[in-house]
Amino acid sequence: MTEREPAVVLTRTIKAPRAEVFRAWTDPSLLQRWLAPGANVVESAETDLRVGGRFLLRTRGPDGLRHAISGTYLSIEPDRHLTQTWIYDGPLDLSAGEETLLSVDLADLGEAVTELRLTHRRITRSDVRDAYRGDWPSCFDKLKTILDH
Repeated sequence: MTEREPAVVLTRTIKAPRAEVFRAWTDPSLLQRWLAPGANVVESAETDLRVGGRFLLRTRGPDGLRHAISGTYLSIEPDRHLTQTWIYDGPLDLSAGEETLLSVDLADLGEAVTELRLTHRRITRSDVRDAYRGDWPSCFDKLKTILDH
């Protein structure tokens, strides 16, 4: 894997304080409410929020297929930044088992308004990048629903 592949970069504005948005990325009970695209749901979420700590998401699609995403936290700046590996473990052929890199940056835009910038790197296949470009916005729509004040 290299850094030469184009990254998926998305920015969203969320009407919530930066600390709440950060918590939504790191608290399993909140992750279960939004971190699955479209009609998919998160069945379970586990986090060990420390550098070197692992996370695990288990999701289910409306077709009944179960998916797993796992990774390791590489850098953590509370309420500002997360970098973690992101490994889709199947069952779909989305580069299953390939380690990608996810960074989340949060910035204050004013009182209780946060800019969320997601950068998803090391995705070697263009069809997988396209899938993430389509899936992340639907996750963010769910996130905004639970956080927007």
